[in-house]
Amino acid sequence: MKIIITGATGFIGRNFAESLHKKGYDVLATGRSQYVGQQLEKTGITFKKADILNQDELKEVFTQADFLIHCAGKSADWGKYSEFYLTNVIGTGNVINTCKRHNINNIIFISTPSVYYSGKDRFDISESEPLPGKQFGYGRTKLIAESELLNLEKDGFKTIILRPRAVYGQYDNTIVPRILKMSEQKRFPLIDGGSAKIDITYIDNLTQAVIDCLAAPEKAWNQVYNISNGEPLTVKEWFSIVLEIFNLPFNPKNISASMARMVAGTSEFISSMPFGNKKPQLTRFSVGYMSKSLTMSIKKAKQNLGYYPQISNEEGFELYKKWYNSDERIQGFINQIS
Repeated sequence: MKIIITGATGFIGRNFAESLHKKGYDVLATGRSQYVGQQLEKTGITFKKADILNQDELKEVFTQADFLIHCAGKSADWGKYSEFYLTNVIGTGNVINTCKRHNINNIIFISTPSVYYSGKDRFDISESEPLPGKQFGYGRTKLIAESELLNLEKDGFKTIILRPRAVYGQYDNTIVPRILKMSEQKRFPLIDGGSAKIDITYIDNLTQAVIDCLAAPEKAWNQVYNISNGEPLTVKEWFSIVLEIFNLPFNPKNISASMARMVAGTSEFISSMPFGNKKPQLTRFSVGYMSKSLTMSIKKAKQNLGYYPQISNEEGFELYKKWYNSDERIQGFINQIS
């Protein structure tokens, strides 16, 4: 079985490529980072450098395959809508056109549960619930991409959309590192005491969901699925578990959501000025995302895909620590900055 992965030099795509290769799948990894591509090649994975914004590159590197896993995209809590649209919509359109050219009819798309965010607490959200009308740029462009992919059904294509929440694990240089960085402060800031309840997803659980998709029955296709560890926890519990595993102090300091929004608004304003930082230190979207509860039902994924998370929240952090402290990660970091 041959599988093409876009964004295979990113955190999620790289994990998919390595895991599927180990399980015996014929993997063609594509992405923009030549360095990570070389690391993939060392494990025996075929890598071809390609940017989804370059249609000619995609046409050149794609071949006929059984499945495409589309991970490439722009993910951030700050940025111009045009930048999100270019990568997440135009880029996905380029991928679709290339799939048509090479008769790749089965597509698995990694989307986002940020489309559920409404600024209010939401619990056990199912995929069939109405989505908020107001969407942040990232979520809005992912929804457009989802729609375009699902509309391919009329042309004989099959698509599965996965919405994993707060993915962490090997090669993650965003979520857990931010928590570790904040621990360096004398007091660890927690919005509204970290009482918001959320879902998180260990990368191996998401990889298992993808493997489940590869063997999914016909009725499971052309649908959307929530993916998580299935163990909701509060933000405070999340941060305290991570810091305890890393043997770091946890001295929380409560910050009201209103104060955090005020700080974020100022930070965004400064970043919008010519002399400001390109990215605010804090955004209003991230404040809302960390101060409002958002948990999802994974019942549909269990029923239709046979998905069951194997790695618990805490076990995932233990595995992440093992990788974080490994010589492989440290040497890789040195190589990338040298």
